[in-house]
Amino acid sequence: MKTSFKKILLKIHLWLGLASGLVVFVVAITGSIYVFSYDIKDLIYKDRHEIIVPKDQTKKVPISQLIKTAEGAFNNQYSFQNVVIPEDSSHTVSISFMDVDANTFGYHNYMKFYKTVYLNPYNGKITYIENSKWEFFNVALAIHMTLFMGYNPISHYIIAGATWIFVIMLISGLVIWWPKKSQRKQSFWFRWKKTSRWRRKNYDLHRIFGFYVFTIALVLALTGLIWASKSFNASVKWVANGGKIIPYAELSKPVKNINPKEPFDVILNTVTTHYPEFEYLLLRKHPKPSIPYIIRVYKKGEQNYKRTELYFDRNTAELLNTFNFSDKNNGEKIQALNYDLHVGTIGGLPTQILVFIASLLIASLPITGFFIWYGKTFKRLN
Repeated sequence: MKTSFKKILLKIHLWLGLASGLVVFVVAITGSIYVFSYDIKDLIYKDRHEIIVPKDQTKKVPISQLIKTAEGAFNNQYSFQNVVIPEDSSHTVSISFMDVDANTFGYHNYMKFYKTVYLNPYNGKITYIENSKWEFFNVALAIHMTLFMGYNPISHYIIAGATWIFVIMLISGLVIWWPKKSQRKQSFWFRWKKTSRWRRKNYDLHRIFGFYVFTIALVLALTGLIWASKSFNASVKWVANGGKIIPYAELSKPVKNINPKEPFDVILNTVTTHYPEFEYLLLRKHPKPSIPYIIRVYKKGEQNYKRTELYFDRNTAELLNTFNFSDKNNGEKIQALNYDLHVGTIGGLPTQILVFIASLLIASLPITGFFIWYGKTFKRLN
């Protein structure tokens, strides 16, 4: 009975693997590329990230002026979406502009315009304009999340479907791998001899690497599904909140009637006064005018999920609400943790390295699995 069950499971594992193998390989490879993307960009993009701090000048140009300069670079045809303000005095301020068409297919059509302007905060001059649409790591991320098809229902269904298949394959693979007591010694490590054939080595690579990467791969798959599948996301929150659907907290209404001339200067002054020890600030201007300005405060040495989010009224620049990780309900906390879990920053450099290696091993599984099938089917590999 057990033998026949494993044979059926092996068939399911095989055909699901053949159906989703290419997607799993592409997603895993691009995921491994993105793990250290920010660290690599700091090294290779010094021409756009670093500036020389003037000895006789410590006063910086107001953020409102930097935004106007950046918008002027595109003849004021586009309004900014993100402003990144680092605490490091030798770093530029970056301002991103994006225009998308959600009704088209393909990343090249979806992302109509995406550029980032880097400015010297001391003299207000533009140091570099990046075509972020075709920047290497942004392209890798687009492939990872949408297979370069653009952010549309089709790409989400394909990615979510392939990820669910991968979860099933991980569980079925573990069941198939599970050895008898007499076979356990040779199931946890490679015991090759000089006479071991290539097919045997390939088989061991698949099953042994598959076993050791199982836990991390499952975490990566499930955290990926939180983004790729709305129904899974809602289900996770529902379970975490004890079987309850808890809506997001409503934002406070503004009480001031003053409309400042330069609201971004007022907002930045408020944030830096309350949070002087930040690593960098992210000012988010949502495309929907009904959504307030959002400032995310990232503190030095802390993970992404520990950020503080501040909401400011668009007209009065009044601080409406402040949210910390501790203010979130359990479902929101899981969602906040999701990025750090998925890219490995949850435990710093050691877990980043672990996720990077795991992603490469995951990418190898469809390849070794294919050769197992090919070798058994055509009897050509030995």
